[in-house]
Amino acid sequence: MPTSAKILAVVVLASTFVCSRADAQTVPAATVAALADALKDSDADVRRQAAWALGRIRSEQSVDPLIAALRDSDQEVRKQAIWAIGRIRSPKAVDALTAALKDSNIEVRRSAAQALAQIYGSGGGNPNPNPNPNPNPRPRPF
Repeated sequence: MPTSAKILAVVVLASTFVCSRADAQTVPAATVAALADALKDSDADVRRQAAWALGRIRSEQSVDPLIAALRDSDQEVRKQAIWAIGRIRSPKAVDALTAALKDSNIEVRRSAAQALAQIYGSGGGNPNPNPNPNPNPRPRPF
């Protein structure tokens, strides 16, 4: 079995495992380490899937490898790594995400902005905390 196929098998196994577990702390450290190693694979699809699986796991241990993946040559890998960092919500990644706001690809920049919003708490929710912006609403006649 070629190396890429082995790594892809690990990613599939890990993602299946992650879908059956909700808590990141239940994922073995060896799984996170194998997925972090997969971020260095020669196949961009393997790297992208590894970043996706790490985002599903939400392990703080994977933040540094995901930050390194922000320098990947493939824009889809960079977007997926940013998505994963946003799900983990690690303040450790703020500087790297801020730098990604200057990426050459607009989708990568948009993903970085969304990830920063998730880390800082808005997470794409309602920017107006007041559901009724009019402080003195008049009843509507029906």
